[in-house]
Order: sequence, then C-alpha cells, then structure tokens
Amino acid sequence: MNSKIIFILVIVVLLLLAWAPWMDPQAIHDRVFQERAHIDGTMSWVIYPDGTREYTLICDYKVTWFPFGRIVGNCEAKYYVTFWGQIVG
Repeated sequence: MNSKIIFILVIVVLLLLAWAPWMDPQAIHDRVFQERAHIDGTMSWVIYPDGTREYTLICDYKVTWFPFGRIVGNCEAKYYVTFWGQIVG
C-alpha cells in the first residue's frame, strides 16, 4: 500500500514539474528580452534612407510550452528556460 502511494506521489510531482504552471509567459519573455535581445539580433540598429539611425525591435520573442520549462524563440535564436528559471541556449 505504501509503495502505491509513493509511486503516485512521484508521478504527480513529475507531471507537475513537466507542466510547470507557475511559469508566467510574460515574465519569461521579459527576462529573456532583457538578457539576450542585444546579443541575438532581436534589437538592432535600423538605418533609414535619410541617414537617421534608430535602435528598434526587429523580431519579438514567442514563448511556448515545453516539458520541464518553456521555449522562447524569435527569428534569430531559440532558448530553453528551465522550470527553475535558468536560460539555456
């Protein structure tokens, strides 16, 4: 009986970690944007025909579900954010 309860609890914990419902997509987007946008081409200089330059958003991030975290990607790069908040990639 005890082994069944332990098994069910382990399965529930694994499913909860795989789903990671506490991960807010907007907060993940903002964090990856702050840490990586200047590196991967999300933000870049645009030179207009009149010679003026503007530092602007080129291609925004999209956050999607992935087991045990989230995938954050744009036109240039993809990152995996783990359920404990580490950005990989």
